[in-house]
Amino acid sequence: MKNINVNELQNQISKIIHEVEAGEVYQVSRYSKPVAYLVPQSEYQLAVSGEGCKKCVADLRNIASKLKNENSKVKTDN
Repeated sequence: MKNINVNELQNQISKIIHEVEAGEVYQVSRYSKPVAYLVPQSEYQLAVSGEGCKKCVADLRNIASKLKNENSKVKTDN
C-alpha cells in the first residue's frame, strides 16, 4: 500500500488511477490523517460482498471441528 496526500492525488490523479487499476492500493491522507483508501474495483467488491469473511468463517469452523474431533479421540483413548 502506498500513501499519498490529497494535494499529490489532485496533481497525479490520472497516474494514480492507472496504478489502482493495475492493483495498487493507496491510503489518502489530509493533514497527515488517513481519510480514504483507493482500491481496485475487484478488491472493493470482495470486501463489500463479504465473501472473504464467509471463507474465513468456514475455515474457522473446519478448524474447530477438527480440534473437537481430536479432543474427543484423546478422551476416548485414555
